[in-house]
Amino acid sequence: MTSVMLPNNWKPRAYQLPVLRYFDQGGKRAVLEWARRHGKDDTSLHITATRAWDVPGTYWYMLPQYAQARKVIWDAVDVHTGLRRIDWVFPKEIRRSTNDSEMKIVLTNGSVWQVIGSDNYNSLVGSGCAGIVFSEYALCKPEAWAYLKPVLDESGGWAIWNSTVRGQNHFTEMAKYAKEHPDWLYSNVKASQSGVFSPEQLVKIKQEYVAMYGREQGTGMFLQEYENDENAFIATFNSVFGQGAGERLRSTPPSVPVVCRVAGIDLARFGGDNNVIFIADRREDGSMVEADVAAWNGTDAVFTQGKIAEVLSNAGVNQCAMDADGVGGPILDNVRALCNGRGIVFEEYHNTTTSGPYANKTTQGYFELARDAENGKVFIRDDRVISELGSRMYEFNAKGQRILQQKKEWRKESGKSPDFADAAVMASMILPLPRHFHTAAGLPSFARTEYDVL
Repeated sequence: MTSVMLPNNWKPRAYQLPVLRYFDQGGKRAVLEWARRHGKDDTSLHITATRAWDVPGTYWYMLPQYAQARKVIWDAVDVHTGLRRIDWVFPKEIRRSTNDSEMKIVLTNGSVWQVIGSDNYNSLVGSGCAGIVFSEYALCKPEAWAYLKPVLDESGGWAIWNSTVRGQNHFTEMAKYAKEHPDWLYSNVKASQSGVFSPEQLVKIKQEYVAMYGREQGTGMFLQEYENDENAFIATFNSVFGQGAGERLRSTPPSVPVVCRVAGIDLARFGGDNNVIFIADRREDGSMVEADVAAWNGTDAVFTQGKIAEVLSNAGVNQCAMDADGVGGPILDNVRALCNGRGIVFEEYHNTTTSGPYANKTTQGYFELARDAENGKVFIRDDRVISELGSRMYEFNAKGQRILQQKKEWRKESGKSPDFADAAVMASMILPLPRHFHTAAGLPSFARTEYDVL
């Protein structure tokens, strides 16, 4: 008969041993605030396997998303053993069955272990459970614990929350609670203290972050990922446009041929907001030069779409981007119909999220415009536009991305929205098309079709 010792073929690091001892002695709640690549899941998985063998019951292993759970836990291969994680932690000798489609293992003692996602926690309510691991809890839905806590309270089960920090959120609140309650285990392991990485490796890692994301953001990301610094991206607002931006924007542009005339349109959403059309010439050297700014108050859609069509036509605009979120979609279609045959290419603008250094498209547009202004490629004379651009602030979100100050915060401070600045940024993000597109015959069909233009 083959014998298996649990944990299976695993030598814990020194900082992992207190966690194993805590659960061996009957501990129920543990928060592991560990740096990147410090074995959060390895530790949690081996503890789960040991507990599941000692106490028959149902055990769940939760990641932020179900699809992620399959990739990170169920299908993942451990780099040290060369085995799938589930085969390493739950040797086949102790299994009765394995269900790949449900990511579920039944042990020979009757215990059931299953991988789940916090995006579907509602399906678990009503089930019994002896233990839960919330992996990368900072990215999990916090409601999951609120719904599943009564399950463990009733069963007397245990829970582990492991994660690298993502700013201050529900995970850091859980960590704070653990630190203040002696019956909980709280473990904070930083890369500079653990010995997992050498000092030379950490210096190189930090240098690579700085090279990729700049000194400010790169240092913040290093401190968050490797030093558990929950304050690395705390909301300290910074100005997108640096000092002296106004003087640079107002400078006289050189004489360079125009490629096309563009317009960015920001629509009023509230009574005190402005409808703004920022018109500019895009030139052969990549620069943008303001041509005109039109603005008016009011949210009357019929008047607004007629006014937009009139301004665009009189100004000889070739390409136009309009904020199509909210009421923008139907207005854009009606404006396009009113401008039919005048060779204007219309584009819908949506503030979509991004995965790079900026949280969304608008934030990226502001920073790219600020960069071009710094390089002497942006020329604006309208004081309202310059004032709003200079006042636009940003912070870092929990993922370490730059994100603009929310408009509700702007409105709270200034009593209005940054309509003029937003319109200028939309214009700056238009990619000039070849001249033959600016004819009625070559007009692309950008408009929506679910609205009746009449």
